Amino acid sequence: MSGLLPFFGAGLGFLFISAVESIPFSSAFPSHRYLPLRLRYTSSLTLSSLFLLSSLHSTFASLSSTHDPLGASLPLSSVAASSLFLLYSLSGYLSLPPVALLPLPSSFLDLLAVFSFGLEFIYFYLRRKDLDGIENRYFELLLVPILVCIVSTVLIISWPRSIAPRLARAAGLALQGTWFLQMGFSFFTSAIAHGCDIHEKSRANYTIKCKTHEEYHRARAIATLQFNCHLALLIVMGTVIYGFVSRNKGSIDNGYRPLNKEVQMGTAFSRFTLESDEEDGEIVVESNGHESGEVALHVPDENGTVEKISRD
Repeated sequence: MSGLLPFFGAGLGFLFISAVESIPFSSAFPSHRYLPLRLRYTSSLTLSSLFLLSSLHSTFASLSSTHDPLGASLPLSSVAASSLFLLYSLSGYLSLPPVALLPLPSSFLDLLAVFSFGLEFIYFYLRRKDLDGIENRYFELLLVPILVCIVSTVLIISWPRSIAPRLARAAGLALQGTWFLQMGFSFFTSAIAHGCDIHEKSRANYTIKCKTHEEYHRARAIATLQFNCHLALLIVMGTVIYGFVSRNKGSIDNGYRPLNKEVQMGTAFSRFTLESDEEDGEIVVESNGHESGEVALHVPDENGTVEKISRD
């Protein structure tokens, strides 16, 4: 259960940051304009601090273990990513008005976020203590939402006013959160794949091994299926939330206007010509643009004279 708590806390933390990330900024209430940013930086500061403390606790707890030489060094590999996330959170929080102690542009903060996600990507990509461990498959699938966060943050730097990159980063953070929860339950509870067992040498040094080669393949397939279910759940929930928000916001203006308004907004006199293929002349339609809606048709007759037909 001790190994489940860090994954459980990480999952809930990423889900909360994702919910805050999806909150749009509002200029209608200036006093609450920076509230989503404050919540984002505060939650990321708390989560990165907990990651850092957990790594240091695992390191000191493994120093007394003589049968595990890697137990003290493995947790230190995540300190770099946790420290950079901590720096990003502190810098962002101190740069917020009204008292901006460290005024930094948002593009610089997003660049720090890119490097932080990049270190997280490298950490889980290189985390292979046992090449046959089933946990490696879970860590490989975790790289997908991390990569989404990296790409979306780069797009935020390029288009800071666009909403789509921020929603993509919120989706990547949400998928990270649910997948951390899944890893915790799949590693340290009875939800582990049948025929596989966890072998723990220390708090940070563990691996999941299966009895036969067929059970290895089945456990990897189960991990892929679980990730697909998490992705499908994220898509369904995102669609439902978007539909709910769109319905409360009201119908979107499609750009069409009634014809009478278009006539009233037109010029005081409009004129267009309908040319005929024959040589007998042309038909001219004139409108005075007033509320009476009077339209004049100038129709030439056979003798070349013009007859004016008015119709209200």
